[in-house]
Amino acid sequence: MRYEASVVVKAAREKVYSAYTDFDAAPKWSTQAKAVEVSTAGDLVRLQTTNRSGQKTTREMKLFPPDRVESEWDTRFTKVNSVVKFEDHSGGTRVAATLDIRFKGLWGWILRTQGKTEAEASAIQELSSFARYVEAL
Repeated sequence: MRYEASVVVKAAREKVYSAYTDFDAAPKWSTQAKAVEVSTAGDLVRLQTTNRSGQKTTREMKLFPPDRVESEWDTRFTKVNSVVKFEDHSGGTRVAATLDIRFKGLWGWILRTQGKTEAEASAIQELSSFARYVEAL
């Protein structure tokens, strides 16, 4: 399953990119992240996120300032690759997220049939929350 979500943030691209890659601040704006732990190894950033229900996910991220952030992570039922791009846009910066989700096993297949609408809505909600955060900085 592949889907895209985007939002325009009323701020300069460098500011938006900087806010997005300030991973320690993610719980301030994220609708999903309750806590984060960040570690780096060369050009790779490892981000362990604890969500509101206590589940932990580890993402491996590559940063390409100030244009994009690429990441991948696994959950029990999915493998996710994402690209978040930051593009100049009149009045600010367009933040566009593309997620490729591969489902694992029978439960993954069941979730796939129900999850696309929920996943798209969640991505839009997350990006909108991020936009409000950056615009208030």
